This record gives sequence, C-alpha cells and structure tokens, in this order.
Amino acid sequence: MGLFTLPLARRFSRVVGVDASSSASRDLEFNAQRVGVTVEARHRSAEHFLESFADPVDFLLADPPRAGLGRPVTTALARLRPRRLTIVSCDPATLARDLKALLASGFQILSVKLVDLFPQTFHIESVVQLISP
Repeated sequence: MGLFTLPLARRFSRVVGVDASSSASRDLEFNAQRVGVTVEARHRSAEHFLESFADPVDFLLADPPRAGLGRPVTTALARLRPRRLTIVSCDPATLARDLKALLASGFQILSVKLVDLFPQTFHIESVVQLISP
C-alpha cells in the first residue's frame, strides 16, 4: 500500500489506502507516521470498502492482484465515477477484461504505458490512465 499511498499523501489533502492485508495496513500507518504524512489506512478488500464509499473522488489509483479488479469493483468504480482513474496491472488478460467493463460504463482511456519493473523477466506492468467525462 505504501508504494503509491505515501507519495500521493504529499500531493492530496485526503488519501485513503485500502488493502485486504492487515499487515500492509499496519505498515502503511507506521510508515506514514515515520515520514510525517497523513493517510487513512483501511484494512478491507477493495470490493467491501467500495460498497459503502460514496464520497466524491478526484483521483483513484488501483493496483489489483493478478486476478484484476473484477466485476464488483468495476461496478463500484462506475458508480463512484472518479474524475481520474489509474490502474497498475501485472496481467494483460485481467486488465483487458476490467477495461472492457470500465469503457462500457463511460470511462475513456487517456494513456497506456508499459513499465519494466523486473528487468530480464517476462513481467511487465501496464499503467492505464482513464478519465470520466
């Protein structure tokens, strides 16, 4: 959670980090305090967190596991309509499935970038930026 959450906390007035892992949530709280930023760490699955979340969202960054976002999360994102949505995906097939649902709900792709975080392996991260008109 901290890889993206801590830098975002320096740029946004409110940052909520959501992770199903309790240790990741505790690590985020510890590291946020250590570097002097304020974040809200939520120990929940993205699906369960988004079910009841209704606040306006300017920017949402999703870094799903290999299984992707899935239907419940893409449905919740379509309801929330963040102005900007960035997805960091390690699996092209699940990314394609999730993008199909998001595009059908009205999101538009702004950019797609490939990032090689693991040189000399077949692992490539896809970073897709979407907007909600």
